[in-house]
Amino acid sequence: MKKILFLACLITVLSAKSFAADKNDGKDAEVSYFAENNFLNKYFAAEDVKWVVTSNFQKAVFTLDGQAMSAFFDRNGEYIATTQYVTANKIPSVGKKRLVKLYGDYKVNEVVRYDFDGEPDAHLQMLTGKRYYNTVYFVNLKNDTENVLVKVTPDGDVSYVKSL
Repeated sequence: MKKILFLACLITVLSAKSFAADKNDGKDAEVSYFAENNFLNKYFAAEDVKWVVTSNFQKAVFTLDGQAMSAFFDRNGEYIATTQYVTANKIPSVGKKRLVKLYGDYKVNEVVRYDFDGEPDAHLQMLTGKRYYNTVYFVNLKNDTENVLVKVTPDGDVSYVKSL
């Protein structure tokens, strides 16, 4: 009887350990119900959806209207942002003019459109004078000696992010 009880306990402990190990592995972690539900509400026509779950975020990689995109959600399933590679002609014209003025000897390598939802903080805008944008463009520029990343806003502000 003791052997059977010991064997049952051993199997239970090993099963629980195996189950816990699977849940903690980032590759096997499950997408939260809220992230999946929020994704389906926002991108109901998405195709080829693949999820990546890490300790910091949940990401859906998908196709929408023939465009490859990624949507990011926090660990609670709240929407953070959507990214997609776009061509340089998608940058607002005022931003393109500013890029030519500041980085005329560089060529555009890649452009990532970054869209996020949220409410602008009117009080913060009045205090700082900074505008709030739901869309910005991150542009990778290269010349013979440098490779830089800049951020371009819809009204043409261009700011250096970092060297790559």
